[in-house]
Amino acid sequence: MWPTIVLFVVGAIYVRGWRLAVQTRPRELPSWRAWCFLLGEAALWFAIASPIDALGQFLLLAHMTQHVLLMFIAPPLIVAGRPVVPLLRGLPRQFIRNDLAPWINLRAFEKLRTFVMHPATAWIAMNLAFVGWHIPAAYELALRSTGWHDTEHACFFITSTLFWWHVLRPWPGRSIWPQWAVLFYLASAGLVNTALSALLTFSGKVLYPTYALAPRIFSISALNDQAAAGAEMWVIGSAIFLAAAMSSVLELLTPEREKRRAAAQKPRYTQFRQKTFDLLRVPVAGGFLRSRFGRITLQSAAFLALAAVVVDGLRGTPLSSMNLAGALAWNFIRPVCLIAILLAGNFFCMACPFTVPREVARALGLARFRWPRFLSGKWPAIVLMGIFFWAYEQFSLWDSPRSTALVLIAYVLTALLVDSLFHGASFCKHICPIGQFNFVSSLISPLGINIRSASTCSGCSTHDCIRGNDSQRGCELQLYLPQKIGNMDCTMCMDCVKACPHDNIGITVTAPAPELIGDLPRSSIGRFSSRVDLALLVWLVSFSSLANAAYMIAPITDALDELAQRFPFSASNPGSLLLLVAAFGFFLLVWFGFAGLVRAWSGRESVRYFFCRFALAVLPLGLAVWTGHLAFHFATSSSSLVPIVQRAMEDLHPMSHMNSPAMHHSMPMNMSMTMPMASRPSDFMLVQGSRGFSLFNLQLWVLDVGMLLALYIGWRIVRPFTTSTRMLSAITAFWFICAGAFYAAAVWLFTQPMQMRGMGM
Repeated sequence: MWPTIVLFVVGAIYVRGWRLAVQTRPRELPSWRAWCFLLGEAALWFAIASPIDALGQFLLLAHMTQHVLLMFIAPPLIVAGRPVVPLLRGLPRQFIRNDLAPWINLRAFEKLRTFVMHPATAWIAMNLAFVGWHIPAAYELALRSTGWHDTEHACFFITSTLFWWHVLRPWPGRSIWPQWAVLFYLASAGLVNTALSALLTFSGKVLYPTYALAPRIFSISALNDQAAAGAEMWVIGSAIFLAAAMSSVLELLTPEREKRRAAAQKPRYTQFRQKTFDLLRVPVAGGFLRSRFGRITLQSAAFLALAAVVVDGLRGTPLSSMNLAGALAWNFIRPVCLIAILLAGNFFCMACPFTVPREVARALGLARFRWPRFLSGKWPAIVLMGIFFWAYEQFSLWDSPRSTALVLIAYVLTALLVDSLFHGASFCKHICPIGQFNFVSSLISPLGINIRSASTCSGCSTHDCIRGNDSQRGCELQLYLPQKIGNMDCTMCMDCVKACPHDNIGITVTAPAPELIGDLPRSSIGRFSSRVDLALLVWLVSFSSLANAAYMIAPITDALDELAQRFPFSASNPGSLLLLVAAFGFFLLVWFGFAGLVRAWSGRESVRYFFCRFALAVLPLGLAVWTGHLAFHFATSSSSLVPIVQRAMEDLHPMSHMNSPAMHHSMPMNMSMTMPMASRPSDFMLVQGSRGFSLFNLQLWVLDVGMLLALYIGWRIVRPFTTSTRMLSAITAFWFICAGAFYAAAVWLFTQPMQMRGMGM
């Protein structure tokens, strides 16, 4: 009774306020929005006050229908009704002025509102409520107690309303996150929904005892009831998330809406940048990064870990699946670092252990030369990266801890030699293949070092951030912050942050796509469209994602074996290198031909221009392939992590070596782990007890995100160069075909049997 009365009163207040507000704001509050609000209230009433609430005690399907209404139907409809202004206008003015306004104007209320309405808070709260209340103990508690049952439903509705608030962004509010972030916001929530739904659908046992003991109605068993409930949540939730994502994509792709949004946000740009997330403003973490010894602490810890890997590689077991220089270096560190780069920028460079020798060389004042002009740019790094990718497979570095340790030693010595002779961070900028891979990957990362206020920089005359001062050196890579765009060449050394006398530099969140779409001149780098070396570097990273995965699957290895039998030269080191170079050359030839067609059709710019620009467009897809591939390594070898660390620690205590259960049990069982056993990603379930959500599903999800971003960037690159709709459609369609071929090749690779390197039993 009470829910019905409350919903009726709220609806009446909304209708009254809407009728008053629509007289002055007809465009912001059309009639369909009022109908959305009322339909949302109807869905909410049906979930909590209709007979379905009683039926939920006997059928999980009925109870799940309530949850779907409370999370996926009622909240977005109510938020779409733009309820803030109508509800406030519908209340008596005296009540707002005398009773409500004093509370709203409290500083504590403003802080609480800012925290609660933050997108990250909404996402975490919604998914915690979603997962937490479906844990069997919590679910059973809600079934036994009416009070807890109402609390459960309130949690679902309130947190979901907060979640959908940042998806629909109802007027007059404005989210602090850009529009493109909604895609990742929805996709990550959809992943949680898929995982939980798959668990319910494919668990094979009844998870909630109440339904196993309840009288069966409608002739449906408890297990089938649970599977149907999981399928309902899976299908409806995924469909609504997908519809919202498609709507966001259409909004991003509509030029008129982009212009209106840019015009509306232009006067508030400075205020927006001031309110954006800044890692250096975060308590504890920000202070640590800004401190004098913050970076050297991270570097020292990473250098100690590097030393442990090298020592274990030289002195430990030659079995790669049980050695720190084997499975740990190749199957754990690589995927973790890639995810960290994609999410947080060049954080690996900040803590890079290979730069510790450079700090020693700096302290001794040894670096006195400038890097040779004929070796400038990324050409040395391109050659070294190509050799590394070839040598990794040709010499099976993943299966040789000793070779891995020797490579790491050579890396440290090279960094020490180069930075002892040349200043300007020459090793990082021109030589380091790992650093170049990180630079390229961080181009689509939302986190980077940026200025907080352009006016502060324009009024600065000393430019300490790049020149340095008596107490702190400036940026050795000559990246002048007001003209810096993106993360290319930025090692996040924090020198500019510590040198800036105005505290005007932060680690902030920015949109990655505009940095790839625009072709503005970048400090110390220039325009991407004129840097063929940068384009080749990006192409190499994208190409190697396919080549590295292809080298591990059965059809390719069988074809290479047959080729080696017919042409023995192809199996030798020079022969395999020539094959790799030929494959890369063919890859570049295809994309060069595409650039030539775009140049011919558009009649503007040059072939080199489009060749360089579309390298950035295909980058998200290449990084998606790398992420899916390394996720396979991580998932298949995760069981060996504990035995590896155990064995390495026992080597430090020889007396405990003989009595170690890990050594007695894991060594014989892992003797065959370096053999090229093969399995498909679809064989590995990410949800225990589930037959529905496999590693392959995750790989497809990552590929889908990369494909959407690649298509969007390519479309935005082409759009300014033709006014003909037919020509724009033709070029865009051809780009879709090229990117689709890349995507199809990646999907085919992930469906093939793949070597499980470093897997522990």
